Amino acid sequence: MHNSVVDSIRKIKQLPPPSGLSREIIRIVADDQVDLVDLVSIINKSPSITARILRCANSAYYGQRGEITTVREAIIRVLGLGITRSLSLAMALTSTCTIQRGKHFDSQRYWFNAVTTANIAQGLSHYLLVREKPAPATAYTTGLIHNIGLQALVHCFPDEMEHAFASTVGTLRERIHSQLGIDHHQTSALLSQSWDLPESITQALTSFEVADEFSDNSPLVQLIWLSSQLSDNLYLNKPDPLASLSIPESLIATDHVQKVVADIKEQLEGLHEMAQLITAVGGHDEQ
Repeated sequence: MHNSVVDSIRKIKQLPPPSGLSREIIRIVADDQVDLVDLVSIINKSPSITARILRCANSAYYGQRGEITTVREAIIRVLGLGITRSLSLAMALTSTCTIQRGKHFDSQRYWFNAVTTANIAQGLSHYLLVREKPAPATAYTTGLIHNIGLQALVHCFPDEMEHAFASTVGTLRERIHSQLGIDHHQTSALLSQSWDLPESITQALTSFEVADEFSDNSPLVQLIWLSSQLSDNLYLNKPDPLASLSIPESLIATDHVQKVVADIKEQLEGLHEMAQLITAVGGHDEQ
């Protein structure tokens, strides 16, 4: 293996894993049975995440009358369980990354893709035509973090990534690999293994590393691949987000995909707002 690749892998592995508290949040969010009490309890353990959740709930976008002063109020009156899960998980997982403002890395697009992929994957998971369906919460969590390697690379190699983003030759994956000898999908897989994330998610991200559309992959990998493509097409405002995709009938019926996409289209304003809120709320979680 070339020395530059070894150096890249070593530097990525040196990224500190999520703190014990962040790992608890990951576990809670990946649990289909998570309820209001559990979520409030775990968020309240983190002053920094609590403050950021309250900032989101009190933002002008939601136009809430009267100040929201507790996480419980924020969930019940403004954000709901789904958005709060998304925000708290995103904050927990990125607590170790510092993103310098670059000209070409679009953090708004990154987070829109993350939260929209998560929501689409969760919605589609109910309709999969396979015997062993991934749990909706697992689909949601995997979708949210499937591209976390991109943010890690921007953190570790800001200059090289700026060159990769600025170029127009080849795919982004090819440009990153040319700069670093490793790409963002491989980095996501590497981090999931180093950070000891849940096995089903780690396996999906490791398979996603070599994913090519729907070829011979687990239902979860195919689901995340499809959801990510749909998410990016929605970000680009393509009239028909499904037009360029050939979806296997053995995986899911096209009319169910259309139904979920139609539902997501109605939530686009809120998803863009959520991406802005996550982008704006930087900072590090406590250990």
